[in-house]
Amino acid sequence: MEFDYEISADDYAAAAILYHKLSRKLRVGRGWIFAGAVLLVVTLLERDRGLSPILLGAIGVWWIWAGIGSLFPGMFQRSYRKYYRQLYLAGEKYHACVDQDGFQVVGRNRTWNNPWTEVSPKGEDDHVFMLHSRGTLFIFAKRYLAEEQQRTLRDLAGLPSV
Repeated sequence: MEFDYEISADDYAAAAILYHKLSRKLRVGRGWIFAGAVLLVVTLLERDRGLSPILLGAIGVWWIWAGIGSLFPGMFQRSYRKYYRQLYLAGEKYHACVDQDGFQVVGRNRTWNNPWTEVSPKGEDDHVFMLHSRGTLFIFAKRYLAEEQQRTLRDLAGLPSV
């Protein structure tokens, strides 16, 4: 199966949120919140000790904020769109070839070959298929794929049927 596609800011944001949800970062978020709460408790207990409790409190608030961001990645959709502009993906066209062994993506300056065994995590939402392999996030917007192509991609990638 072959198809051509582009990646929009909305596609990138949807895939980044999906990647975040599938890559076990939720557990890490709880750890950041707990560690931040501990620092805030220490700040309250040691508030008469000068400047150090203020610094601990500031770090604690930052860690709690980071944990909340890990638990709710959709809060940062605007940030993902901003990062999209920095990646210079706008207007870039790609060609994908997908078969039972894996997928190949050809861009203007680079080609990626990815066997299915090296793709993890992988998933889909209402707008995109997201495949992660060798540190690269591959985003296939569903608007470029016919229903039959979406079913084929789901089957080959080992994704559950919708």
